[in-house]
Amino acid sequence: MKGEVIYFYAYDIAYEANLAEIEKKMLGAAERFQLGRLRDAPRDFPVYRPLSIQMEEERLETANGPVTFTTSVKLFSLGAISVKVRVPFACERVVDLLAFRNLSFKDGTTLEGRVQKIAQRLFDNWKPLLDTPVAALEEAEVYTIFCLNTPVTDADAGEPMERWLHRNEREMAALLTGESDPLRLSEQEVQETLKYRYSYYQNDLAVVDWDTALLVDTPEGYHDTLYVLEVANLQLEELKVYDAKLDQVLDKAYDDVEVVARPHAFRARQRVLDELREIKMDLAKVADELSNITKFFGDWHLARIYMGCAARFHLSEWEDNVNQKLRALDGLYTMLQQDSTNRVMLVLEISIVALFVIDLIIIVVLGVK
Repeated sequence: MKGEVIYFYAYDIAYEANLAEIEKKMLGAAERFQLGRLRDAPRDFPVYRPLSIQMEEERLETANGPVTFTTSVKLFSLGAISVKVRVPFACERVVDLLAFRNLSFKDGTTLEGRVQKIAQRLFDNWKPLLDTPVAALEEAEVYTIFCLNTPVTDADAGEPMERWLHRNEREMAALLTGESDPLRLSEQEVQETLKYRYSYYQNDLAVVDWDTALLVDTPEGYHDTLYVLEVANLQLEELKVYDAKLDQVLDKAYDDVEVVARPHAFRARQRVLDELREIKMDLAKVADELSNITKFFGDWHLARIYMGCAARFHLSEWEDNVNQKLRALDGLYTMLQQDSTNRVMLVLEISIVALFVIDLIIIVVLGVK
């Protein structure tokens, strides 16, 4: 059994990234990502192309022997990066792959720690070209994919992958859930884990779970599928980040609205209105960019895999949460704007009445004289 384990680490780094300027800064070390041959898709179908950077190959000792891994990074214009680590393997049993779920090295480091350092170094280098960079990198959203070369074994040559999965479904479900003993899993859990599975040819297979996935195909065959999984994982990270940011913004907005509700808080009211207007524009732009990187709509194969990821990751629920909070923020802005307008109109009306009274006084006084 041969293949590779692929890890995706998604980080939010800013509101927006200038890909053109960063590409110049990299001096040829970065290029625009290109999908391969899209199965059953229109020939000129538009696909979002992030900036891709290939890192140097490394070889380190683990408890199970030496491993060689290569790292690449994709930078997205919405201010997020995805770090991809590829680790090849050759083993006899499926259970041996469980060691790759939490990879650590004999020098005391972990794969996650090494990826964090790579992300931090790139973030520090790109920071001047980022719009509103984060104060510090938070914990990444991690996704692990077990990629098996087809045929999985010589005995499986020529067998359709759906049939192969049916014969090995308990072992594959245990691998995806991290269980060392497949017999402990209930039939319900096995079927739920393998619920989102997709095939295009007889010899390819994709199974999507919450934090892991299984791909059975040639490396060239699953190239595009990896990108779909990577983008879905990054989208989940961004939705989580902006959901948390909106919580902070709304908490502050509620406090600010209480302060500016006072009659003599005109300057504070204008400041809060300006802040809310800017936040609304930033978050609306991010939401638009987030939808632009996932244009996998239609009846073609990658679209089906993406929709499976969206369902498994509950992306629609996260998006609904974000949109609901954006509407609440918009409601606060509208309420504050109307209150500010009403106060200005009240001042104008009082001024008009005052001028009218003054005019009458002047007339009366001059008339008496």
